[in-house]
Amino acid sequence: MYRVSEYNIYLKMKKEPDKNLIIQGIRGSFDVVDDSIVEILKKAEKDKEALNSLSKENIEILEKRGYITKLTKEEEYELIKKVSHTLNTVSRKNICITIIPTYNCNFRCEYCFEQNLFKKGAEFLNKKISKETVDAVFKQLNKFKEQKMKISGVYLFGGEPLLESNKDIVDYICKKCRENEIPISCISNGYGLDKYIDLIKEYKFEKVQITLDGIGEEHDKRRFLVGGKGTYDKIKSNITLALENGINITLRTNVNKKNKDAIKALIDEYKKEGWVDKENFSYYFKTTLKCYEEDFGNALSDVELMRQLAEYVGTDIERFRFNSIYNGVAMRIKYMLENNSFAPLQSGFCGANSGMYTIDPFGDIYPCWDVLAEEECKIGTVNNETGEFVLNAQHNIWKERTVDKIDDCNKCKYMFFCGGGCSAQARVLNNDINKVFCDDFTLLFDEVVVDVCENFLARKR
Repeated sequence: MYRVSEYNIYLKMKKEPDKNLIIQGIRGSFDVVDDSIVEILKKAEKDKEALNSLSKENIEILEKRGYITKLTKEEEYELIKKVSHTLNTVSRKNICITIIPTYNCNFRCEYCFEQNLFKKGAEFLNKKISKETVDAVFKQLNKFKEQKMKISGVYLFGGEPLLESNKDIVDYICKKCRENEIPISCISNGYGLDKYIDLIKEYKFEKVQITLDGIGEEHDKRRFLVGGKGTYDKIKSNITLALENGINITLRTNVNKKNKDAIKALIDEYKKEGWVDKENFSYYFKTTLKCYEEDFGNALSDVELMRQLAEYVGTDIERFRFNSIYNGVAMRIKYMLENNSFAPLQSGFCGANSGMYTIDPFGDIYPCWDVLAEEECKIGTVNNETGEFVLNAQHNIWKERTVDKIDDCNKCKYMFFCGGGCSAQARVLNNDINKVFCDDFTLLFDEVVVDVCENFLARKR
């Protein structure tokens, strides 16, 4: 006897009101169906006999696509656990390394999630990662390669990686990347970028991400030097210099309610400067992490940010690319449709739950940037003598945080698209990484997939 899966997502199409997008949350099926099919499926959730009104052909298709099943609820949950385990196993074979040359930073941004680091004193902040530790990291990367894992890239992060005092060790890390044919990128505040132009060009950085939070004083009151001096003019000049030198620049704007009105001015400024006309320039907006806001009232949701953006960039599907969260979902769905590939299912939220490793100046390893120098979140250390990562019990706690193990996730239709939300934010807000952090994901997902699917179908016709 068939029953309707509890993991079906039903969404109304906008351009064809009598059509529906139906998505299978476990198998990743995406289909457009008539109202009548959805009505029968919803009715059959309470009365299985309603399925008898479907044709034999429709029954076969719906079963094949996973919308109806002969599995019991218990058997369907066992399937979820198997899918989750497989997704986790595959994702952990894609290794991404972040290296922190130093925790020191010349900025004191008002919303920085690393503010606790500045209390540790000058000796801690000025510590630089050693060449021996860098060598050991790359030895481990070669061991990963021997195990048939893919090394997707190395990121430089901080603190501020492009401090002038870091240049020797940054140059050494770059040489190791080139020797091992590993792409390198950088997350920087952009203030010292002019001192690194030649190095970045020589080692062909994939991209440098820089943050601008407004025009002039709007930026300066959020992102300022240690002594309080503004940084906007210098960063703007450095961006122009980098773009002229062919460096790929991505601009990020961290948005909360304090600076949400700066969005339009920034977009206009990018156009006025001619940056948007350059192939090596891109930009996006991201809400500040709610859990690090001293005043939760200042926090802005990604849904609110998207509405704000739509006022300035229009309601076309292109608007998604200016918001990092929306863009991530949109690009994965678009890739699936255009390449007739598998749905972008994930058992964890991000690299913290898969193949990301962040190495700090002391050779300690953390699952992600958001928990740096928090001893209880350390997942291992780099052994300089053996050239390997020595991992501890916390490693599996983070890397095996999968949706089937999170109580609030394992009955959710969206679990394999969401991945359980950010572990670090769940930890701050719930004191437990194995709690869910949903935020507004379901609202976000529903809006994105309908628009992306309708855009794809329109282009095919």
